[in-house]
Amino acid sequence: MQDFRNLNVWRKAHELVLIIYRLTAHFPPEERFGLRSNLRRLATEIPSVIASGSAKRTDPEFARCLDSAIGFSAVLEYHALLARDLEMFREADYNYAYEQIVEVRKMIISLAKRIG
Repeated sequence: MQDFRNLNVWRKAHELVLIIYRLTAHFPPEERFGLRSNLRRLATEIPSVIASGSAKRTDPEFARCLDSAIGFSAVLEYHALLARDLEMFREADYNYAYEQIVEVRKMIISLAKRIG
């Protein structure tokens, strides 16, 4: 069990949430409960399950939470692609979000390998 705030991967995932919130701030009002909400929820799930996992008593339990975070990152990647294709993300914003999502996923995978 450890303080999630001390994990570099959690900090990077938290930064990703802030990025997604900023990038979705200009979405059309009709997306308030649609794609904007989904992107924000998915982004938030990643550091949330990392935090939850860090409080588990065993490494295998933590690894299962990290697997969930990897899954959320894949779904977030798809929703970002959808936002780009629907022209809600500019190409540059999508590229930036994509790079951040991939970096976070790589960090999660690396941590999962170390503990699992």
